[in-house]
Amino acid sequence: MVSLLSNPLATAEQLAISPSQSDGLPADLEVSLRWAGSTLIQSAGILLRRPQPTIATAIILLQRFYLLASLRSFPVLSTSHAAIYLAAKLTETPTKPRNIINVTTYLLKTSTPSPISPPTTSAEIDPESYYVDDRTYLYHRTRLLDTETEILKALGFQTHTALPYTLVVNYAQALDCLTKSLLKRGFGYLTDALMSPSVVYLTHQPNALAVAALYLAARDEGVKLPEVWWEVFDVEREDLGFLVAVMRGVGEFVEGQVKKWRGEVIPWEGRELEGELEKRRR
Repeated sequence: MVSLLSNPLATAEQLAISPSQSDGLPADLEVSLRWAGSTLIQSAGILLRRPQPTIATAIILLQRFYLLASLRSFPVLSTSHAAIYLAAKLTETPTKPRNIINVTTYLLKTSTPSPISPPTTSAEIDPESYYVDDRTYLYHRTRLLDTETEILKALGFQTHTALPYTLVVNYAQALDCLTKSLLKRGFGYLTDALMSPSVVYLTHQPNALAVAALYLAARDEGVKLPEVWWEVFDVEREDLGFLVAVMRGVGEFVEGQVKKWRGEVIPWEGRELEGELEKRRR
């Protein structure tokens, strides 16, 4: 039985080679699409005014699903829609499919601060470019509901997701260093880690993630903590060092992805993905 404070973790075999790579998808393209899906969920969740636990749950569900299913079989756009829809129900913040589809279409068709939106242009935005007609909506809604079913089947209906945000608060209180600015930085590191190519939410338990975020936040704020304090929260020095390096490196990774796809079309749909693979084979 999984504890309420822990998550099922990925196995070494699952991390070694994914279904997408077995299906002929290059590793770098898989990493890019996981990042794009996670970023789309984060951006859409903000516009939908969903709390961060709902957004984080959706991203983790998407990442878990792609340990078990191929991106060629389940395109990232439909999976992102389904992950938001499912996570919203699991966290008791239900969201209509229409709203999810409208928001993601807006993000992918217009210039916004999100890294996955088209670049800013001087031309005036045409509202028709992000209008979702009934035919398009029904297509995406059907794909959303079908993919939600596939996610639940692949995960064996084990959708429990423990998050580290509350633990940062608890640990900061225990160490007598709880401040608003420290929590803000700690939460920021945890949110950044959701975008990491190392998928640390699938390889480490929430307590380790919380300790790493608190360690970085305390360092940034100039807060001195006791010696080897992380051992009190059952975290090894090696795990802490790895997670700290990962969290610090997310910004550089995201910058690289934005630069890589600048002026290019991210293959959100199956036909676009096949087109990208064909282009790479030439």
